[in-house]
Amino acid sequence: MRKTLLVLAFLALALPSFAADKFVGSWKLNTHKSTGPEVTDAALVAVDDGDMQTITVTGPQPDGTQAITKFSIPMKAGEGKIINATPFNGVTVKTYSANTEDFMFTVDGKPAMHIHSVLSSDGKTMTTTRRVISGSMKPGSMKPGKYVDVWERQ
Repeated sequence: MRKTLLVLAFLALALPSFAADKFVGSWKLNTHKSTGPEVTDAALVAVDDGDMQTITVTGPQPDGTQAITKFSIPMKAGEGKIINATPFNGVTVKTYSANTEDFMFTVDGKPAMHIHSVLSSDGKTMTTTRRVISGSMKPGSMKPGKYVDVWERQ
């Protein structure tokens, strides 16, 4: 009986650490609460894929075409991989807690955009603070500055 209680206690403590990432799911950008020149209807989908998480962000560009940014990152932290053509060719992630993580996107090894993501305690809202670094982007890409994006779980 005592062993059974110890095993159950261990599982109760260990299972949350094996649970799916809280950021996984479908998100829609709340354009009324977000800032920045690129704020348009956008969707973000994060999928747990074993040890990696694949993130796809889609939204219209000013010329009417659909922009798709897709990348994969390790679930725990580290260097990820850009999957499709974007202004970026590198990405790393740092996880600070179950509700907070940072992304650094690079162009040719140089920092281009930092994103600080915070998930609300109820898991329904994700607020990201984007800092696009001056001089890091190709002409016609994102404008340098600091922007806040508010995403709502779908």
